[in-house]
Amino acid sequence: MKLVRNLSSCMLLLLFVVSTLPASAQTSPAQAFDNVIIHTADGETINDGTVVWRNGIIESAGSNVTIPFDAYVIDGGDSLHVYPGFIDGLALWGSPDLPDRYERPDRPGDPGYERAGIQPQRKPSELLKSDDKNFEEAQKHGFTTAGLGLKGQMLPGQVDIFFINGEKTGDHLMKSSAGISASFEDAPGGFGSGAYPSTTMGVLAQYRQLWYDAEALMNQQQYFASAGSNYPAPAKDAVLEALYPVLDMSQPLYFTVDSKENIELLLRLKDEIGFDAVIVSGKEAYKMADEISDRDIPVLASIDLPDEPEWKKKEREAEEDTTQAGEELEELTEEMRIFRDRQLRSYEASIMNIKSLMDAGVTVGYASNGMKLGDLSGHVKTLLEEGGLDQNQLLRIMSQNTAEILGIGNRVGELENGRIASFSVFTKPYTEEKTKVLYSVSSGMLTEF
Repeated sequence: MKLVRNLSSCMLLLLFVVSTLPASAQTSPAQAFDNVIIHTADGETINDGTVVWRNGIIESAGSNVTIPFDAYVIDGGDSLHVYPGFIDGLALWGSPDLPDRYERPDRPGDPGYERAGIQPQRKPSELLKSDDKNFEEAQKHGFTTAGLGLKGQMLPGQVDIFFINGEKTGDHLMKSSAGISASFEDAPGGFGSGAYPSTTMGVLAQYRQLWYDAEALMNQQQYFASAGSNYPAPAKDAVLEALYPVLDMSQPLYFTVDSKENIELLLRLKDEIGFDAVIVSGKEAYKMADEISDRDIPVLASIDLPDEPEWKKKEREAEEDTTQAGEELEELTEEMRIFRDRQLRSYEASIMNIKSLMDAGVTVGYASNGMKLGDLSGHVKTLLEEGGLDQNQLLRIMSQNTAEILGIGNRVGELENGRIASFSVFTKPYTEEKTKVLYSVSSGMLTEF
């Protein structure tokens, strides 16, 4: 009987210990890449590295890492390169297409919100086309996270942040309503089918009116909530209510502007009606780099770079072709020389846009904003060869910097313990020709190509 009692006591003790074990003891098996070359967003390179993640979170990343006994391990053979997942600050992947043509509204001067291109209440998470091939293509280019916007005009909709995972992207929303897309684009429709606002001045007036109407409605709703029963309930307005987080500056406007003139208009509008802004694209932002820096406005820069002037390309090719040595150069008039000099200086300034912004102290991230993924590698090569950037700076721009601008910098953008496991495994350094992504890990989800 004594032995039975002792056994019973042991069993009860064992059951108590098992029931009080921490939840982590019952988690899913770990996964790991071993014998890989790790590149961090801060520019560190770690040879013979290891990355371990479990339940979507990085447990260890570095050298001399102990791999858990339950881990599924992929050996990189000392030749694979691991990078923090690239982040697109504002992509249009999966957005519904715009209509091919627009009918003239009955009242062109007051066409309604949708016809005027004012749709800030629209959410990509509700409209996303999950079968868009760009999602898989983006993974193959190293992207694991993106702020997704919608095609449209002055206020096309909100920006939702997703983990990129092919056709399953729509199921992996990271952050809803990170901000609202905006621009100075006027209402759709050309001559004979246009509507208000049809000019930049009209768009500016429309922004002012929207802010006035939204503030008025917000005040009415707040008063109704606190007043007695004799105050009528104000009518609901989804468009104006979508602007409330921008009015109280809990969300920014992701404002797409390129020319110096439009950037100046944006800054004046920002001062006048009040909102936080992130400049998207900003191809001529270098012309106002100091003012943008002084205002602490981040830039999700475009790398959709201009083509090299054709005459410059021919000169360069002739210099590289030894068979043409001794041939006379094209004779130019003084007027042509002046034109070419201006054209070349404009081209070089555009290529140096990102470097100029960084030198001025602007926080620069990346946004494709409609650029084709197939053009990415060519523009990256130009930036590295002519744009004054090195590989580490570009990696930082396309990972941690973009994450910080989107407000997710403590969760993704770097390979370190406690971050969400979102990274890509390349066959070569990401800037080399013919490199490709073998594995994509997005929020811990492993995809092999």
